[in-house]
Amino acid sequence: MKDMKNLIGFTLLAVFNSQLAGTQTAEIIHKNEIYREECRTIEDLSKFVPEGKIDLSQYGGWEKKKFNRTGFFYALKNEDRWWLVDPEGCAFLSLGVNSVNLGIKKRKTPPDEEEIAWGEKTSSMLRNFGFNTLGCWSDALVVQKVPKPMPYCLRWNFMPGYRNQRRSKYPSTGEFNTIYPFDEEFGSFCMKHAESAQKTKEDPWLFGHFSDNELTFTEKGIVKEYLKHPPDDPNHQTAKKFMAGRGRKEPNAEDDSDFLQLVVDTYYRKVSAALKKNDPNHLFLGSRFHGRALDSPALFLGSGKHADLISVNYYHRWTPENERIKNWSELADKPILITEFYAMAKDTEMQTDIGAGFTVKTQQDRAYFYQHFTLGLLGNKNCVGWHWFRYRDGWTNTGIVNEQEKPYRLLTQAMQKINLQAYPLIEFFTSPK
Repeated sequence: MKDMKNLIGFTLLAVFNSQLAGTQTAEIIHKNEIYREECRTIEDLSKFVPEGKIDLSQYGGWEKKKFNRTGFFYALKNEDRWWLVDPEGCAFLSLGVNSVNLGIKKRKTPPDEEEIAWGEKTSSMLRNFGFNTLGCWSDALVVQKVPKPMPYCLRWNFMPGYRNQRRSKYPSTGEFNTIYPFDEEFGSFCMKHAESAQKTKEDPWLFGHFSDNELTFTEKGIVKEYLKHPPDDPNHQTAKKFMAGRGRKEPNAEDDSDFLQLVVDTYYRKVSAALKKNDPNHLFLGSRFHGRALDSPALFLGSGKHADLISVNYYHRWTPENERIKNWSELADKPILITEFYAMAKDTEMQTDIGAGFTVKTQQDRAYFYQHFTLGLLGNKNCVGWHWFRYRDGWTNTGIVNEQEKPYRLLTQAMQKINLQAYPLIEFFTSPK
């Protein structure tokens, strides 16, 4: 057995300026070696008394804490804590699951009665587990038809859609590790692409819009990557003009950082303009940042001016890094929503050597991880929720249910304990007592 700190190469950070160690340990498997990590669960909070009845709005917001009612979701900073606010004006923490959909089954358009019945049953089960949001890749068309919907998200794939169109003018598209926000045509493409957002602009159940997923925003060497494009390519021309303004030909680390900020700012500005013109009522949730790019301040400086919150797919951390999340939020001046995290267990005998999440030994270890990780997020005043990846197992044990939609009991019970007490837990962690 080994200490997990040595495996992932960083020191666990204090989340509440208190000891993070709990009474339970989970077994993490990496390269055929087993590492133990201590986990704090809700039972370790000896002074926390769970509340029996918590008054919630129909959207899952906390009726005890009220803000201005707009009829749609929005974000605000109240004193020193960021909050989401639901359409009724209640404080809202987005507790979600990704990919709540019919999977490989062929869905009909519009949904038929059988599919609507599935949606009603599934959303009811998720509410019972304490979730209040259907995350990315969920089946919006089904959700919109159920008698009692859940807040849901839409994803637009602006950049993949534009890449396909771009190839007719720039055949080299796809050969470079870049995106293409500097093309003159990109802004008009976004406006056209987002026109269908008008269909749901009056829907109070729509939580918000993701523009894309995990785009390439690598900082190191980014100027040279853009200069690799042909001389007539707008992205080459932008990078060339940028370096000319610096008075040198060879970019350094500062140039890469500043140019990345320009890339992110330009992309977010054009996408945000398109979404807000076609739907001024709902949140722009960003493009789901991930990976090594999260170390780049430019990512948050460039996006914060245009997004309503910053979405982060947060992997390779057993314990949330309190100061890091705070820094992301302060750079962007926006709240942080964790839009992917998970652990998969060996005891299902499913494949576990792919994906970004942790591999653990058992379903009990998955349950410990969920409680430990989310308790850390609840103590962070800059985090406004989390979305687990994902609803149903696929190639790997990432789901909260298996392929037959049978819940993993230990995991979902652990989720339920945290989710149903999320608002009182925030109060507990922030109370001066």
